[in-house]
Amino acid sequence: MVEAAAPPIAHTDPLLTAFVAHFEARFGRHLDAVLAYGSYLRGKRDTVLDFYILLDSYAALPRFAGLANRWLPPNVYHVTLGSGEARQAAKFATVTLTQFERCIGEDFHSYFWARFAQPFVVLYARNETVRTRVSAVGRVAARRVLENSVATSPETFDSETLWRHAFTRSYGAELRAENPEAAARLYAFYGAELDAHLDALATELGLQSVAPRQWRHTPSVLAATRLEHDWRRRKRLGKWLSIARLLKAAFTFNDPLDYVVWKVARHSGVVEEPTPLQRRHPLIFGWGVLWRLYRRGGFH
Repeated sequence: MVEAAAPPIAHTDPLLTAFVAHFEARFGRHLDAVLAYGSYLRGKRDTVLDFYILLDSYAALPRFAGLANRWLPPNVYHVTLGSGEARQAAKFATVTLTQFERCIGEDFHSYFWARFAQPFVVLYARNETVRTRVSAVGRVAARRVLENSVATSPETFDSETLWRHAFTRSYGAELRAENPEAAARLYAFYGAELDAHLDALATELGLQSVAPRQWRHTPSVLAATRLEHDWRRRKRLGKWLSIARLLKAAFTFNDPLDYVVWKVARHSGVVEEPTPLQRRHPLIFGWGVLWRLYRRGGFH
């Protein structure tokens, strides 16, 4: 059953404001923008907040971390603010604004453009030029997602069907702990914004409107075959990219194994408990936990 949409969060949320202040202090003059996305914006409070930190250069990071970020973006870090019942955890990803734009506009794999096709909030921007560039990313990401989904859609379809199909394909291209209802929940909350993206991009996508939120296109067997082949390649590539990012996160993320176990349990209901040894040395001993989670269906 699809959960009801919660009221949208205000941009003046004091918790988000506190995290922005932390990032401003942490990255100083190298900070271009702070983006918030994910379940907190959809009303969930028992969650780790998600941020993207856009930088002007990797000089903001230690040398090895900067090289790793440039080679396989993004780097992912963990931070907590407050204490006791007011303690709040967040994870944040770092990438330069230029590389962020390039990944969304040019990457074959959907890691970046599938995430930012869904609405996000620009909490901070260095100036209006940066804000304009970041805001334009959403439209580019939406176009990438939709153009990689239309060819395998039926001749006539509605907006919800296309978006749910698009997000489901992108989830399947990663080792993601998302259940089959995840795409439905995204549309249930962001339907108006996603419909607006489709309306704006319909002509570029070769779609004809037949009724409100109803579309028609001329199916192409060749295009559908090529697209299916592309998604099979993305799925194979995505598994390796996910593993590589998990390995990289072990060097940047506090308690990475606990975070993975928590996220899998929250999204799929599959629960595993790491041992103290696995927590201390996740790169050496944590693979057994990940393998059991995978075998039990924790990653879809």
